[in-house]
Amino acid sequence: MKFKTQTSVLKEVVSSVSRVVNPRPSTPALTGLYLHASDGFLEVIGSDLDITIKSKIVVDVDVEGKCLVNSNKLSEIVRKLPEGEVVFSDVGSELKIETKSLDFTLRKLEDQDYPEAFLKKHEKDDQTQEVLVSELFDSLKNVGIASTPEGGRPVLTGVYFNNQDEKTELAATDSYRLATQQISNFPINDVGIISFKSLSEVIRLFENEEETLNINSNEKDLYFFNDKYFASLRKVEGTFPEYQNLFPKETLFTAEIDKKEILESLDRSTVVAEGYIPVTFIFENNEKLTITTLNKDVGGGNESLNIKILGVETGDINGFQMSFNPNFLIQGIEVLEGETVYIRFSGNEKPVVIQGEEETYKYLLMPVRTSS
Repeated sequence: MKFKTQTSVLKEVVSSVSRVVNPRPSTPALTGLYLHASDGFLEVIGSDLDITIKSKIVVDVDVEGKCLVNSNKLSEIVRKLPEGEVVFSDVGSELKIETKSLDFTLRKLEDQDYPEAFLKKHEKDDQTQEVLVSELFDSLKNVGIASTPEGGRPVLTGVYFNNQDEKTELAATDSYRLATQQISNFPINDVGIISFKSLSEVIRLFENEEETLNINSNEKDLYFFNDKYFASLRKVEGTFPEYQNLFPKETLFTAEIDKKEILESLDRSTVVAEGYIPVTFIFENNEKLTITTLNKDVGGGNESLNIKILGVETGDINGFQMSFNPNFLIQGIEVLEGETVYIRFSGNEKPVVIQGEEETYKYLLMPVRTSS
């Protein structure tokens, strides 16, 4: 194998593909980037089994061929190459990387150990559909904040695509909170659950590319692709929790609060709360909310906000209070559209529903108990 290209073109591709490679996989071959030069193109492939990314770029191919090299080392070398032309040559058991002023060699990995499934070609067919990038990606980011980090229960690490009645609702939960958002009908009905970590890589890869994106799927994978990149995401096996009935059917009252003011107040409260100590909402009356926190090792704080109470038919709400994880509150509020936050309360120890001016997004948050 021998090809040449410009370092500026290669840097972007190698950086994008290498991000998904697991540095400590189950087999050595999965630490590698797979390079395949043929027909005037270079294809670069990387995977961590849950997501596979391929990129295809135009290069000058002198000798067709393929090889597998350590992803981390190759990406570091390419990132630090000077601007200009670079030549890659397959020399026995090594890959040689040359510019006018320097050269590197990298020991090759056994490319026959690389999974065949990653090397299959995927092209547009009759089943290929298109999605709007901005709507889908913004909604995925809004909902994904409620998913469980990798390493938790698998079905909770992902976003659930719930297609019903020509509408698609995205949902994610870590059992302490739940986020949902309705989007235009997603054209593939059998997506199920997709890891939010993998979806985040897709967003990072495509969000600045085009207005629309090609998608396709099979029984096990969901595909996103355009002319430059291809991403294959493994569907998460399992059943997503029944979540629709978690939203309270009745609302005791709704607090209308300025978004900027409550975010700034919560940010100040985390100075002493340190992210894990709850903040407590105390409603002094129908126009005043006090946010208080107490860290026995550091100190505490109180701050009052002007609010408007909606929907109270039984008089005022003096003394009503609930406590929450401050980081979960901040994450749920900062993604809301508009300048106003609506927090719907259904009673003591019941979850609250947080919404902005756009009703398609809902964020349900469980309160936390505090010691008296």
